[in-house]
Amino acid sequence: MIDPTQGMGPTKPRVRRTIAMAALCALAVLAKGGGVAVAAPVEFGVDRSNMGTQWTLAWPQEPKVSPFLTADYNKPGNFEARRVAVMDGIARVHAGWFRDGFGKGSPDLFLDLVKLVHARGMKILAVFGAAASDYPPGAYLDKAQSGCQWGSYPLSKINLDAYQKRIEAQFAAMRAAGETVDAFEIGNELDLYCNDADSPTGAEWAKHQWKWFLSDAQVQTFVRGYAPFLAASVVSIRKYFPQAQVITYGNSMPASAPLMEALASVRGADGKITDYTRLVDGYGSHLYPTSTTTLNMVQDATNSLRYEAAHYPHVSQKPIWITEWNPAGSSWWNGQPWYFQYDALGRPGGDLNKADARGVYKAMDSAGAIRTFNHDVVETLRSSATTPVNVSHVFYYSYDSGGPSPKCEHVKYGWPTSLPPGFCIDGMIDPSTGDLLPGLAEAVAGVAR
Repeated sequence: MIDPTQGMGPTKPRVRRTIAMAALCALAVLAKGGGVAVAAPVEFGVDRSNMGTQWTLAWPQEPKVSPFLTADYNKPGNFEARRVAVMDGIARVHAGWFRDGFGKGSPDLFLDLVKLVHARGMKILAVFGAAASDYPPGAYLDKAQSGCQWGSYPLSKINLDAYQKRIEAQFAAMRAAGETVDAFEIGNELDLYCNDADSPTGAEWAKHQWKWFLSDAQVQTFVRGYAPFLAASVVSIRKYFPQAQVITYGNSMPASAPLMEALASVRGADGKITDYTRLVDGYGSHLYPTSTTTLNMVQDATNSLRYEAAHYPHVSQKPIWITEWNPAGSSWWNGQPWYFQYDALGRPGGDLNKADARGVYKAMDSAGAIRTFNHDVVETLRSSATTPVNVSHVFYYSYDSGGPSPKCEHVKYGWPTSLPPGFCIDGMIDPSTGDLLPGLAEAVAGVAR
């Protein structure tokens, strides 16, 4: 079995043994689990990134399309009121969950946000990952070496002792305040080289048209980093929050799903095989389908989830958590025109996508596309009589995402707005007013029309 404390110094044998035994105990307990549970209704959530890692939420120089900049609570040094305002806005959606990344700020920052979430009747999905302080000198690959804007670290070089010490300080502060965490996502898009330099580069994925191509050696390089990191994370989580659910990181592309499959058969130096997926309660997934038409979106997302489910071990007992999804988001990076900027006849000058040539779906706004995703992708897959896909959670990314872009020069919104021309919205609010977009909250929260 691979040592689940790989990367720790040789002066820590007792710590190594303790963590290894705890991980093995966790595996043994989980291995006793058996039959398939009756499928519970899908639970819905909202993501709003960076609230768990910074007090400010945005720079004071943010473009004046934001309602927060005109209010007293956005003055420098008084950011807590803005955090409250954002959480109050998210509470209007009536989703059951809130997701954000944690661990790189102070324990007070983590505790503050968890209190805000729980006070509004939501559960928290906390994304925990490595920080620069967790790595030894020399592990960092700068921009010139990595090609990544912020540089990159190989997860296999992490000092797990330092990592656990840091996150357990966060957990201890939470417990001391009488708070808890409902679920953890271990890492974020670690199939991206810039998030984990043990993964192939984006150029390599592009060369293979974003389809699976990794050799066994490349898979093992990734697994030797993520498997012990996952095991150490679970040990620390179970120590403080034994009832919390734990899922793997949300992958950035469905094609990388076989990396999770490899976690189920990790061969150690002694030749023994360990199934690290026994440590988790589910698998993270990020979906950003192409939504030029709603039919394209449905087919893209359906094929992605089927592919992932085929590669996720024990998926009938360990469901897929879609921890990020958005019908418009992929337009930011795939070179296609903004999907939702047409009228019902497919002419520029609206906020609909296009109808498909077969007439399966009419032109829809983003709220209609979200409802269709919930029903024709998620529920249809869950209820399939032949090849059901076990999906338990769906998180919309993100609450207030949007920005000006030439991509949206033809957008004409169907509600009164003060937004400047060419403003793309893939969030849930009109940034000029803070109002929820028509019908979007109900769609994101899973309310059928």
